[in-house]
Amino acid sequence: MPSIFKVIPAVVLLVLILVLVCGIFLDSLLPQSLIFAMLSLALLALRGGRRWLGSFRLMLPFLLSLVFVYVLFGLCGLREQSGQPGSLPYWLSFGARRILLFVNSVLAFRLFFSVVSFDELLALPIGIAWQKYFILGKPLYNTAESAYAQINGHQALIASEQRSGLHFRHRFKARLAALLALLMALLDTARHKGRLIDNRLLHCHSRPASGTGDWYLILGFTVLVTVATVIVPIPVPGGGFFNFGDVMVVFVGLYAGSKAGALAGGIGSAIADLLLFPLFAPITLLVKGCEGLVCGLAHNKGPVLRILFPLLGSMILVAGYFAGEWFMPQLGKAVALADLPANLVQAAAGFFGGRLLFAAARYLDL
Repeated sequence: MPSIFKVIPAVVLLVLILVLVCGIFLDSLLPQSLIFAMLSLALLALRGGRRWLGSFRLMLPFLLSLVFVYVLFGLCGLREQSGQPGSLPYWLSFGARRILLFVNSVLAFRLFFSVVSFDELLALPIGIAWQKYFILGKPLYNTAESAYAQINGHQALIASEQRSGLHFRHRFKARLAALLALLMALLDTARHKGRLIDNRLLHCHSRPASGTGDWYLILGFTVLVTVATVIVPIPVPGGGFFNFGDVMVVFVGLYAGSKAGALAGGIGSAIADLLLFPLFAPITLLVKGCEGLVCGLAHNKGPVLRILFPLLGSMILVAGYFAGEWFMPQLGKAVALADLPANLVQAAAGFFGGRLLFAAARYLDL
Protein backbone atom coordinates (compact mmCIF):
# COMPACT_ATOMS: atom_id res chain seq x y z
CA MET A 1 0.00 0.00 0.00
CA PRO A 2 2.76 2.59 0.72
CA SER A 3 3.87 2.26 -2.92
CA ILE A 4 0.54 3.76 -4.03
CA PHE A 5 1.24 6.97 -2.13
CA LYS A 6 4.56 7.31 -3.95
CA VAL A 7 3.70 6.06 -7.42
CA ILE A 8 0.41 7.94 -7.90
CA PRO A 9 1.88 11.42 -7.15
CA ALA A 10 4.84 10.59 -9.42
CA VAL A 11 2.48 9.61 -12.25
CA VAL A 12 0.37 12.75 -11.71
CA LEU A 13 3.52 14.91 -11.79
CA LEU A 14 4.73 13.19 -14.98
CA VAL A 15 1.38 13.71 -16.72
CA LEU A 16 1.28 17.35 -15.56
CA ILE A 17 4.76 18.04 -16.96
CA LEU A 18 3.88 16.41 -20.28
CA VAL A 19 0.64 18.41 -20.53
CA LEU A 20 2.56 21.64 -19.90
CA VAL A 21 5.46 20.78 -22.21
CA CYS A 22 3.56 19.15 -25.08
CA GLY A 23 0.31 21.10 -24.86
CA ILE A 24 -0.11 24.35 -22.96
CA PHE A 25 3.41 25.70 -23.54
CA LEU A 26 4.00 23.97 -26.87
CA ASP A 27 5.05 27.20 -28.62
CA SER A 28 6.35 29.19 -25.63
CA LEU A 29 10.11 29.44 -25.29
CA LEU A 30 10.37 30.94 -21.79
CA PRO A 31 8.16 28.37 -19.99
CA GLN A 32 9.92 25.54 -21.83
CA SER A 33 13.28 26.95 -20.69
CA LEU A 34 12.09 27.23 -17.09
CA ILE A 35 10.79 23.64 -17.12
CA PHE A 36 14.13 22.49 -18.55
CA ALA A 37 15.96 24.27 -15.71
CA MET A 38 13.72 22.75 -13.02
CA LEU A 39 13.93 19.23 -14.45
CA SER A 40 17.72 19.52 -14.75
CA LEU A 41 18.07 20.70 -11.14
CA ALA A 42 15.88 17.84 -9.90
CA LEU A 43 17.87 15.25 -11.88
CA LEU A 44 21.19 16.73 -10.75
CA ALA A 45 20.04 16.42 -7.14
CA LEU A 46 18.76 12.85 -7.54
CA ARG A 47 21.25 11.31 -9.98
CA GLY A 48 24.32 13.56 -10.08
CA GLY A 49 26.02 15.46 -12.88
CA ARG A 50 27.48 12.46 -14.72
CA ARG A 51 24.13 10.70 -15.12
CA TRP A 52 22.44 13.98 -16.03
CA LEU A 53 24.96 14.46 -18.85
CA GLY A 54 24.42 10.83 -19.83
CA SER A 55 20.79 11.68 -20.58
CA PHE A 56 22.02 13.74 -23.55
CA ARG A 57 24.41 11.15 -24.99
CA LEU A 58 21.82 9.43 -27.19
CA MET A 59 19.90 12.65 -27.87
CA LEU A 60 22.84 14.70 -29.15
CA PRO A 61 23.16 13.31 -32.74
CA PHE A 62 19.40 13.66 -33.24
CA LEU A 63 19.34 17.19 -31.80
CA LEU A 64 22.22 18.24 -34.07
CA SER A 65 20.37 16.87 -37.09
CA LEU A 66 17.31 18.88 -36.04
CA VAL A 67 19.38 22.06 -35.83
CA PHE A 68 20.70 21.37 -39.34
CA VAL A 69 17.17 20.87 -40.73
CA TYR A 70 15.81 24.05 -39.10
CA VAL A 71 18.76 26.08 -40.43
CA LEU A 72 18.06 24.61 -43.87
CA PHE A 73 14.39 25.62 -43.56
CA GLY A 74 15.47 29.18 -42.78
CA LEU A 75 18.02 29.41 -45.59
CA CYS A 76 15.48 28.07 -48.10
CA GLY A 77 12.79 30.47 -46.89
CA LEU A 78 10.30 27.70 -46.08
CA ARG A 79 6.91 29.19 -45.20
CA GLU A 80 5.97 29.72 -41.57
CA GLN A 81 3.07 27.83 -39.98
CA SER A 82 0.89 30.89 -40.59
CA GLY A 83 1.66 30.73 -44.31
CA GLN A 84 3.91 33.80 -44.33
CA PRO A 85 7.38 33.62 -45.99
CA GLY A 86 9.83 32.09 -43.54
CA SER A 87 13.17 33.43 -42.37
CA LEU A 88 16.22 32.06 -40.58
CA PRO A 89 15.42 33.83 -37.24
CA TYR A 90 11.87 32.43 -37.30
CA TRP A 91 12.94 28.83 -37.91
CA LEU A 92 15.76 29.05 -35.34
CA SER A 93 13.26 30.30 -32.75
CA PHE A 94 10.72 27.65 -33.75
CA GLY A 95 13.42 24.97 -33.66
CA ALA A 96 14.61 26.03 -30.20
CA ARG A 97 11.07 25.55 -28.84
CA ARG A 98 10.69 22.14 -30.45
CA ILE A 99 14.13 20.97 -29.31
CA LEU A 100 13.39 22.06 -25.73
CA LEU A 101 10.05 20.24 -25.91
CA PHE A 102 11.81 17.06 -26.99
CA VAL A 103 14.51 17.34 -24.31
CA ASN A 104 11.99 18.14 -21.57
CA SER A 105 9.90 15.07 -22.39
CA VAL A 106 12.99 12.87 -22.08
CA LEU A 107 14.06 14.49 -18.80
CA ALA A 108 10.52 14.14 -17.38
CA PHE A 109 10.60 10.38 -17.86
CA ARG A 110 14.18 10.21 -16.50
CA LEU A 111 12.93 11.99 -13.39
CA PHE A 112 9.98 9.61 -13.04
CA PHE A 113 12.17 6.52 -13.22
CA SER A 114 14.61 8.10 -10.79
CA VAL A 115 11.83 8.43 -8.20
CA VAL A 116 9.85 5.23 -8.84
CA SER A 117 11.56 1.84 -8.86
CA PHE A 118 10.40 -1.30 -10.62
CA ASP A 119 9.84 -3.03 -7.27
CA GLU A 120 7.46 -0.25 -6.26
CA LEU A 121 5.48 -0.72 -9.45
CA LEU A 122 5.40 -4.45 -8.76
CA ALA A 123 4.03 -3.81 -5.24
CA LEU A 124 0.93 -2.05 -6.60
CA PRO A 125 -2.38 -3.91 -6.12
CA ILE A 126 -2.47 -5.47 -9.58
CA GLY A 127 -4.34 -8.72 -10.24
CA ILE A 128 -2.16 -11.82 -10.47
CA ALA A 129 -3.23 -12.35 -14.08
CA TRP A 130 -1.36 -9.11 -14.96
CA GLN A 131 1.23 -9.21 -12.20
CA LYS A 132 2.82 -12.35 -13.64
CA TYR A 133 4.08 -10.29 -16.60
CA PHE A 134 5.92 -7.96 -14.23
CA ILE A 135 7.17 -10.85 -12.10
CA LEU A 136 8.73 -12.56 -15.12
CA GLY A 137 9.61 -9.42 -17.09
CA LYS A 138 12.09 -8.05 -14.53
CA PRO A 139 14.30 -11.17 -14.26
CA LEU A 140 14.18 -11.59 -18.03
CA TYR A 141 15.44 -8.03 -18.56
CA ASN A 142 18.15 -8.49 -15.91
CA THR A 143 19.17 -11.80 -17.49
CA ALA A 144 19.39 -10.15 -20.90
CA GLU A 145 21.59 -7.31 -19.60
CA SER A 146 24.04 -9.61 -17.80
CA ALA A 147 24.03 -12.23 -20.57
CA TYR A 148 24.77 -9.64 -23.26
CA ALA A 149 27.69 -8.28 -21.23
CA GLN A 150 29.11 -11.81 -20.86
CA ILE A 151 28.60 -12.56 -24.56
CA ASN A 152 30.46 -9.37 -25.48
CA GLY A 153 33.26 -10.34 -23.11
CA HIS A 154 33.65 -13.75 -24.72
CA GLN A 155 33.51 -12.26 -28.22
CA ALA A 156 36.28 -9.82 -27.32
CA LEU A 157 38.60 -12.78 -26.58
CA ILE A 158 38.36 -14.02 -30.18
CA ALA A 159 41.51 -13.11 -32.10
CA SER A 160 39.64 -11.91 -35.20
CA GLU A 161 37.67 -9.43 -33.04
CA GLN A 162 40.85 -7.80 -31.72
CA ARG A 163 42.04 -6.41 -35.05
CA SER A 164 41.77 -2.67 -35.56
CA GLY A 165 39.72 -1.17 -38.39
CA LEU A 166 37.18 -3.98 -38.64
CA HIS A 167 34.81 -3.66 -41.58
CA PHE A 168 31.22 -2.60 -40.88
CA ARG A 169 29.92 -5.91 -42.24
CA HIS A 170 32.14 -7.82 -39.81
CA ARG A 171 30.94 -5.77 -36.84
CA PHE A 172 27.31 -6.17 -37.92
CA LYS A 173 27.69 -9.96 -38.09
CA ALA A 174 29.38 -9.98 -34.68
CA ARG A 175 26.41 -8.13 -33.17
CA LEU A 176 24.06 -10.53 -34.94
CA ALA A 177 25.92 -13.52 -33.44
CA ALA A 178 25.69 -11.91 -30.00
CA LEU A 179 21.95 -11.41 -30.46
CA LEU A 180 21.52 -15.05 -31.48
CA ALA A 181 23.27 -16.20 -28.30
CA LEU A 182 21.14 -13.79 -26.27
CA LEU A 183 18.00 -15.12 -27.95
CA MET A 184 18.88 -18.71 -26.99
CA ALA A 185 19.60 -17.78 -23.37
CA LEU A 186 16.51 -15.61 -22.89
CA LEU A 187 13.97 -17.96 -24.48
CA ASP A 188 15.28 -20.82 -22.33
CA THR A 189 14.87 -18.66 -19.21
CA ALA A 190 11.38 -17.55 -20.31
CA ARG A 191 10.25 -21.15 -20.79
CA HIS A 192 11.68 -22.34 -17.46
CA LYS A 193 10.44 -19.46 -15.27
CA GLY A 194 7.14 -19.14 -17.16
CA ARG A 195 6.27 -22.78 -16.49
CA LEU A 196 7.13 -22.34 -12.82
CA ILE A 197 4.80 -19.33 -12.62
CA ASP A 198 2.01 -21.26 -14.36
CA ASN A 199 2.49 -24.12 -11.90
CA ARG A 200 2.33 -21.72 -8.94
CA LEU A 201 -0.84 -20.10 -10.32
CA LEU A 202 -2.44 -23.50 -10.66
CA HIS A 203 -1.65 -24.68 -7.13
CA CYS A 204 -1.77 -21.44 -5.12
CA HIS A 205 -4.33 -19.29 -6.92
CA SER A 206 -6.61 -21.96 -8.41
CA ARG A 207 -5.98 -20.62 -11.90
CA PRO A 208 -5.45 -23.00 -14.83
CA ALA A 209 -1.94 -22.94 -16.23
CA SER A 210 -1.38 -21.62 -19.73
CA GLY A 211 -1.28 -24.78 -21.84
CA THR A 212 0.53 -23.31 -24.83
CA GLY A 213 3.01 -21.09 -23.02
CA ASP A 214 2.20 -18.25 -25.45
CA TRP A 215 2.23 -15.59 -22.74
CA TYR A 216 5.75 -16.18 -21.47
CA LEU A 217 7.26 -16.76 -24.90
CA ILE A 218 5.68 -13.56 -26.22
CA LEU A 219 6.94 -11.77 -23.09
CA GLY A 220 10.41 -13.15 -23.81
CA PHE A 221 10.24 -11.80 -27.36
CA THR A 222 8.99 -8.45 -26.04
CA VAL A 223 11.94 -8.18 -23.65
CA LEU A 224 14.29 -9.14 -26.49
CA VAL A 225 12.93 -6.32 -28.67
CA THR A 226 13.33 -3.84 -25.81
CA VAL A 227 16.85 -5.00 -25.00
CA ALA A 228 17.89 -5.09 -28.65
CA THR A 229 16.73 -1.48 -28.98
CA VAL A 230 18.32 -0.19 -25.77
CA ILE A 231 21.61 -2.06 -25.31
CA VAL A 232 22.55 -3.80 -28.58
CA PRO A 233 24.09 -1.19 -30.94
CA ILE A 234 24.92 -1.41 -34.63
CA PRO A 235 28.12 0.63 -35.18
CA VAL A 236 28.11 2.76 -38.34
CA PRO A 237 31.03 4.27 -40.27
CA GLY A 238 32.15 7.62 -38.91
CA GLY A 239 30.89 6.97 -35.37
CA GLY A 240 27.48 6.67 -33.76
CA PHE A 241 25.17 3.67 -33.93
CA PHE A 242 21.71 2.42 -34.76
CA ASN A 243 19.99 -0.33 -32.81
CA PHE A 244 19.01 -3.93 -33.35
CA GLY A 245 15.35 -3.42 -32.44
CA ASP A 246 14.01 -3.85 -35.97
CA VAL A 247 16.19 -6.91 -36.50
CA MET A 248 14.29 -8.51 -33.62
CA VAL A 249 10.88 -7.28 -34.85
CA VAL A 250 11.42 -8.87 -38.27
CA PHE A 251 12.82 -12.03 -36.67
CA VAL A 252 9.93 -12.45 -34.20
CA GLY A 253 7.38 -12.08 -36.99
CA LEU A 254 9.11 -14.69 -39.14
CA TYR A 255 9.80 -17.04 -36.23
CA ALA A 256 6.60 -16.82 -34.16
CA GLY A 257 3.88 -15.29 -36.36
CA SER A 258 1.77 -12.15 -36.50
CA LYS A 259 0.46 -12.20 -32.91
CA ALA A 260 3.93 -12.36 -31.37
CA GLY A 261 5.33 -9.98 -33.99
CA ALA A 262 2.68 -7.34 -33.36
CA LEU A 263 2.78 -7.54 -29.55
CA ALA A 264 6.55 -7.85 -29.15
CA GLY A 265 7.27 -5.33 -31.92
CA GLY A 266 4.81 -2.70 -30.72
CA ILE A 267 5.04 -3.04 -26.94
CA GLY A 268 8.75 -3.91 -26.74
CA SER A 269 9.75 -1.00 -28.98
CA ALA A 270 7.39 1.44 -27.22
CA ILE A 271 8.88 0.50 -23.82
CA ALA A 272 12.35 1.20 -25.22
CA ASP A 273 11.15 4.59 -26.46
CA LEU A 274 9.70 5.43 -23.04
CA LEU A 275 13.18 4.81 -21.64
CA LEU A 276 14.99 6.75 -24.40
CA PHE A 277 12.78 9.02 -26.57
CA PRO A 278 9.26 9.07 -25.03
CA LEU A 279 7.68 11.45 -27.58
CA PHE A 280 8.05 8.73 -30.21
CA ALA A 281 6.39 6.00 -28.09
CA PRO A 282 2.80 6.40 -29.44
CA ILE A 283 4.04 6.34 -33.06
CA THR A 284 6.35 3.42 -32.29
CA LEU A 285 3.59 1.37 -30.67
CA LEU A 286 1.45 1.60 -33.80
CA VAL A 287 4.11 1.52 -36.52
CA LYS A 288 6.28 -1.28 -35.14
CA GLY A 289 3.22 -3.24 -34.10
CA CYS A 290 2.09 -3.10 -37.73
CA GLU A 291 5.60 -3.97 -38.91
CA GLY A 292 5.70 -7.07 -36.70
CA LEU A 293 2.18 -8.10 -37.73
CA VAL A 294 2.99 -7.87 -41.45
CA CYS A 295 6.32 -9.68 -41.04
CA GLY A 296 4.42 -12.40 -39.16
CA LEU A 297 2.28 -13.09 -42.23
CA ALA A 298 5.38 -14.85 -43.64
CA HIS A 299 5.46 -17.32 -40.72
CA ASN A 300 5.54 -20.91 -42.07
CA LYS A 301 5.27 -19.58 -45.63
CA GLY A 302 7.51 -20.17 -48.66
CA PRO A 303 10.83 -18.42 -49.38
CA VAL A 304 9.30 -15.76 -51.65
CA LEU A 305 6.78 -14.61 -49.04
CA ARG A 306 9.53 -14.66 -46.42
CA ILE A 307 11.12 -11.90 -48.49
CA LEU A 308 8.03 -9.95 -49.55
CA PHE A 309 6.30 -9.59 -46.17
CA PRO A 310 9.41 -8.46 -44.23
CA LEU A 311 10.15 -6.05 -47.09
CA LEU A 312 6.61 -4.67 -46.82
CA GLY A 313 7.01 -4.44 -43.05
CA SER A 314 10.21 -2.42 -43.48
CA MET A 315 8.42 -0.07 -45.88
CA ILE A 316 5.66 0.38 -43.29
CA LEU A 317 8.33 1.32 -40.75
CA VAL A 318 9.75 4.13 -42.92
CA ALA A 319 6.41 5.45 -44.19
CA GLY A 320 4.70 5.16 -40.80
CA TYR A 321 7.36 7.11 -38.92
CA PHE A 322 7.56 9.76 -41.63
CA ALA A 323 3.79 10.34 -41.67
CA GLY A 324 3.39 10.07 -37.88
CA GLU A 325 6.19 12.54 -37.14
CA TRP A 326 5.10 14.94 -39.91
CA PHE A 327 1.52 15.27 -38.63
CA MET A 328 2.22 15.08 -34.87
CA PRO A 329 2.18 18.72 -33.64
CA GLN A 330 4.88 18.10 -31.02
CA LEU A 331 7.28 16.81 -33.70
CA GLY A 332 6.50 18.12 -37.20
CA LYS A 333 8.11 18.03 -40.61
CA ALA A 334 11.62 18.91 -39.41
CA VAL A 335 11.70 15.83 -37.17
CA ALA A 336 10.25 13.69 -39.97
CA LEU A 337 12.98 14.84 -42.39
CA ALA A 338 15.77 14.61 -39.80
CA ASP A 339 14.72 11.08 -38.84
CA LEU A 340 14.20 9.81 -42.41
CA PRO A 341 17.83 8.77 -43.19
CA ALA A 342 18.13 6.92 -39.88
CA ASN A 343 14.82 5.14 -40.48
CA LEU A 344 15.89 4.06 -43.97
CA VAL A 345 19.09 2.54 -42.59
CA GLN A 346 17.19 1.07 -39.63
CA ALA A 347 14.66 -0.56 -41.97
CA ALA A 348 17.37 -2.02 -44.22
CA ALA A 349 19.32 -3.36 -41.23
CA GLY A 350 16.14 -4.84 -39.77
CA PHE A 351 15.17 -6.54 -43.03
CA PHE A 352 18.55 -8.16 -43.73
CA GLY A 353 19.49 -8.79 -40.10
CA GLY A 354 16.10 -10.23 -39.15
CA ARG A 355 16.12 -12.66 -42.05
CA LEU A 356 19.71 -13.73 -41.29
CA LEU A 357 18.83 -14.27 -37.64
CA PHE A 358 15.77 -16.29 -38.61
CA ALA A 359 17.85 -18.48 -40.94
CA ALA A 360 20.39 -19.10 -38.15
CA ALA A 361 17.68 -19.91 -35.58
CA ARG A 362 15.96 -22.30 -38.00
CA TYR A 363 19.30 -23.99 -38.73
CA LEU A 364 19.89 -24.45 -35.00
CA ASP A 365 16.29 -25.69 -34.63
CA LEU A 366 15.49 -23.31 -31.74
